[in-house]
Amino acid sequence: MTHEQARHNAQPAVISADHIAQWHRDGFLHIPGFLREDQLAELVEWVEEISQLADGENDVLQHYELTADGARICRSEHLIEHHDGLRQLITGPDMLAMAKDLLGEPAVLYKEKINYKLAGGAGFAPHQDAPAYPFVATHLTCMIAVDAATETNGCLEMVPQRHGEVLPLNEQGCIREDLAATMAWQPTPVQAGDLLWFHSRAPHRSGPNSSASDRRALFCTYNAAAEGDRRSSYYETKLTRFAEETAGPTTRVSLIGDFQGTAPSAQQIAAYRSGQPHNSQPEES
Repeated sequence: MTHEQARHNAQPAVISADHIAQWHRDGFLHIPGFLREDQLAELVEWVEEISQLADGENDVLQHYELTADGARICRSEHLIEHHDGLRQLITGPDMLAMAKDLLGEPAVLYKEKINYKLAGGAGFAPHQDAPAYPFVATHLTCMIAVDAATETNGCLEMVPQRHGEVLPLNEQGCIREDLAATMAWQPTPVQAGDLLWFHSRAPHRSGPNSSASDRRALFCTYNAAAEGDRRSSYYETKLTRFAEETAGPTTRVSLIGDFQGTAPSAQQIAAYRSGQPHNSQPEES
C-alpha cells in the first residue's frame, strides 16, 4: 500500500553526553516523548494496518498465541517492504543518527517487528537478544512505544550494567534460571511515543499482560554498517530454521525460546482472523 510522505522529525534526535554515559554504564537508555501526538496517531494506524494482514501478505510474517479469549496476534515482522511510512520511520535520519551515536559508528537496520502483547498476552523469559541475532557481533534495539507500558500490562524489565558478555544459557537459549533469579530486575515503564534503546547483551524480560489494555510496541534492531547489511540473511535463516523445526507447545517467534505464549492451532488462528467465536482450549492432535 502506498502511503503519503511521513512526517517523522518529531524533535531533534540529539543524544547528549549524559545519554552516552548512561548507555555505556547501564546498557539501555529511555528517551521520553520522541513522537508528537500526530505522529503517534499515525503510527497507531500503521500498526492496526499491519495487524490485519494475513501471514505472508505484503511479505509480512505473522505470529499468533492462544489466550483466554482465543487466538490473538502476538508479533508481526519483516514490515517495510511495502510500507513507505514505517520504512521512513525505521530507516530515517533520526533513528539512524541515534543508533550511530550509541554504537559509535554508522548503523544499518538488522530487523524490525511489532510485539502486540494484547490483553491476556504472554510474557518473555529472561534473555539477551545477542544469541538470537546471528552474523554480527553487536546490535542494539530501539523500542518505540505504541501504547503505554506498565508493570500491569507487561513492560520491559531490564538489568543495568550486565551487558558486557553473553551470560550462561539454558536449553532454550535464554538466561539460565539460577542466574536470572539472582539478578536485579528493574521495571522500565514508558509512555506511548517514548523510546527505549537497549544493547543486544542487556538482560531483559517482561511479564504477561494482566490488564484490560493492550501493550503494543515497535522494535527496530540495528547493527554496525561495517559488519554489513544482514537483514535478508537474518530472515532467510529464520524462515529456514522454523521450517526445519517441529512445532511445540509454545509459539515460536525467535531463534531462541524466550516467548512464553501458547501456540494456537491453525483452526484457531483461522477463527480469529475470520472473527468467529473463540475456543481457548488446545485442540487434540
